[in-house]
Amino acid sequence: MEQLLQQLDQNLKELYRKALDADATLDDLQQQGHGKYQQIFPAGLFQIESNRFMPYLSETAEQISAIRQTQQFNTATLENVVKQLQHLHKTLAEFRAALVR
Repeated sequence: MEQLLQQLDQNLKELYRKALDADATLDDLQQQGHGKYQQIFPAGLFQIESNRFMPYLSETAEQISAIRQTQQFNTATLENVVKQLQHLHKTLAEFRAALVR
């Protein structure tokens, strides 16, 4: 269990800086009149809806924290957290790649 939590924490750490940088870029783009969307991820995977990455990362971190506090999890919760982390990694990478073009 502890090894699993460490891996989840490592994912959060990797995503944290990327999400901060992406949100700063999104702020700049919005100030320039771009980025007029309501949410980054479609409804369903996350409970929150935001036009920035950090709220999604915070939601995932809260779920990991709940697993740590209870020292219990069900398979559905773990699967959801892993899917959230995967989507965050993928979307942040795609966003970064789009900026380089």
